[in-house]
Amino acid sequence: MLSRRDFLAGSAVIIGVGALPKGAAAQPLTDFVDSLIDGQSPRQGGRLVYGNPVPNWALGQSDRGQHPYYFMDIQTRGIWNALTWVDEDLNVVPELAESFVSNDDATVWDYKLREGVFFHDGREFTSADAVASARLHAHPKFGGVGFFKQDIKSVEAVGKYGVRFHLNRPNVEFPHATAEYRAMMLPARENLEEMGYDGIGTGPFKLVEIDNKRQFLAERFENYWMPNKPYIEELQGVLAMGQSAINGFQSGQFNAVYNADPGQFDQFGSVGGVVNSAPSGDQFWLVLPKNMNLPWNDVRVRKAMSLAIDRPKINRIIYGDPDGWTGNDTHMNGVNREFQPRAVERDVAEARRLLAEAGYPDGIDLPAIFYCPGYPEEPRLWAVVGESLKEAGINLEFAERPCDGFSPFTMAVNKPIGRPRRNLVGARNPNINLSRLSQLNDAEPGGWSGPGFDRYNELLTTAAAEMDDEARLAIYHEMQAIAQEEVPGIMIGGRRTNVVSAPNVHNLRAHTQLWQGPRYESVWIDA
Repeated sequence: MLSRRDFLAGSAVIIGVGALPKGAAAQPLTDFVDSLIDGQSPRQGGRLVYGNPVPNWALGQSDRGQHPYYFMDIQTRGIWNALTWVDEDLNVVPELAESFVSNDDATVWDYKLREGVFFHDGREFTSADAVASARLHAHPKFGGVGFFKQDIKSVEAVGKYGVRFHLNRPNVEFPHATAEYRAMMLPARENLEEMGYDGIGTGPFKLVEIDNKRQFLAERFENYWMPNKPYIEELQGVLAMGQSAINGFQSGQFNAVYNADPGQFDQFGSVGGVVNSAPSGDQFWLVLPKNMNLPWNDVRVRKAMSLAIDRPKINRIIYGDPDGWTGNDTHMNGVNREFQPRAVERDVAEARRLLAEAGYPDGIDLPAIFYCPGYPEEPRLWAVVGESLKEAGINLEFAERPCDGFSPFTMAVNKPIGRPRRNLVGARNPNINLSRLSQLNDAEPGGWSGPGFDRYNELLTTAAAEMDDEARLAIYHEMQAIAQEEVPGIMIGGRRTNVVSAPNVHNLRAHTQLWQGPRYESVWIDA
């Protein structure tokens, strides 16, 4: 296993996650899929039945799981495809697009679509569908892709197989936005509001039935655009909360589990389970509202909180990964090439000194922070965080709430910021990551303001237009330094996406960006 030092030192060479300069060539997705089965003899047939303890966060908003917004989980690429895909190294590559290129200032992006792609109902996928899908996702009322709403001014067809995006601002990293898990390509309808509810996509499997709060069943799409793929005949996903995941795997009901509890890896292994963990995964961000009269309005209290949290202990106890990366109090992820670690990992004495300086020499009681157990290990994780805070004299309760209705609960008061809470943060490209602490996000900065915030926003705009990789890297480092000095929120860090599979299931791989995997085209089951 790489040490944390080696991991961070090597990431600049290993991870190619920076923005693509205009016109950059990308490795074809089909080459990646073929590389996974190189030297193997895949068998056609079989059913993959996976249990997943992590439902789509939007389940409470609709029972119509035929729509990718409200599908059972956010692994939407079994049924649908997007224009682009983010690979395992967090590079953006074409998916239903064949290529993409920008103009000189990255305000206009032209996508050439792959020809010969068909929807599950037999219709050909063309620019009319791509334009309608993009307009749906960017619609201010019922669109569901926030990055489309932020960036896209208009979109137009360029012939039968071309799409042109006009952006509100320069963005050299825009193709990452078209890979989002909700940004799926759907059959066009005249009324955008009706799109997506038929369950029809271009993905490797056709949806047969779904109860999005329980399970779905899909069957192999014979006319999939990757020839002779997929190998599996049926795909079934089941929500498996609590002990249901391990029990279902042990009994043979499931031959795979996504997002398994790391504390149960040994139990999975005892019945032949094979664990595949990605370099990183979704993370936990603490939203600290600063628009109310709360103690953490004082930056010294926020700094003390961050210095007191024992992140390496979390990695060691919860994830069995003592050398894993730790959060740097931005939305950046340890696998990002541009990631800049905090200067000091933990310093309880300095945390106590800062509290005393802020007027709390005998410690401090902070308001509760709410969470829902979106991942099965969360209750244990927050117990470790709470214990480490107490070592610095900080008393903070992490209050558990049901995941069903969690978002409405947290946003019922103090809009647009909401209650103190933990938010789930996916691993993304630097500009999207760092935009989540900017004026483009109403909630996660928690009401951060002042000269540091103004400078941060200015730098974000500059970075989005900067074509030079090294110049952009320097900007991103300055932004992270500002956030680490002012601590508008706290990042825990250290999680890795995982999948567990039976030994006869081949090429089922975890992905750092949870919703980009698994890629089912390479998965096969040995009799």
